[in-house]
Amino acid sequence: MNIDGQESLGKWAEEFGGVFTLGDLRVLIGELSDAGIYKKVERWVANGILVKVKRGLYALPSASLAAISARIDPAAYVSTGTALSRHLLIGSVPARRLQAVKVGVPRRYSCPLGDIEHLSIAPRLFFGFTVENGIRMATPEKAWLDTCYYAYKGRAFSFDLDTDVDRAKLNGARVAEYLAAYDSRFRACYDRTWRTP
Repeated sequence: MNIDGQESLGKWAEEFGGVFTLGDLRVLIGELSDAGIYKKVERWVANGILVKVKRGLYALPSASLAAISARIDPAAYVSTGTALSRHLLIGSVPARRLQAVKVGVPRRYSCPLGDIEHLSIAPRLFFGFTVENGIRMATPEKAWLDTCYYAYKGRAFSFDLDTDVDRAKLNGARVAEYLAAYDSRFRACYDRTWRTP
């Protein structure tokens, strides 16, 4: 990577998580006209050096969907099956798919690296995550409750909540603490459907 500013991409890839806005690329490439920036970026996309995620956002082919999700919406936290898999509570979920949770309008993003879905949640339920390397990740207990909550709302998952999730690894006290923030109808459904004796 030593032509046309490509060395800058490699140098800054770790700091940016391999994901760059058009503004980032403008700074890394140096002072060029708008047309020059667009032309260079289009060439990198055509040559497979970058992948276009959405308008104004590009990623190296090695970038993770979690890093891309964090650059799309830094407030969103990775949850549901993606987080359950990361915490080794389920086997695996599709590698090219990520679900995250945020306050606001739900969105779906598709690019050659995979699909990212940002699910919407009420502000009072926006909690229960940690931050590592700029990426918000649900705790195992919040990922479990988020999954149950979206299943309650009618969403289907690629794994079975009753048989595929190792609930023995969950902290029961933390689940109970988190559950108190949910509305009474969901809590009643949770008690009937998922609470273990």
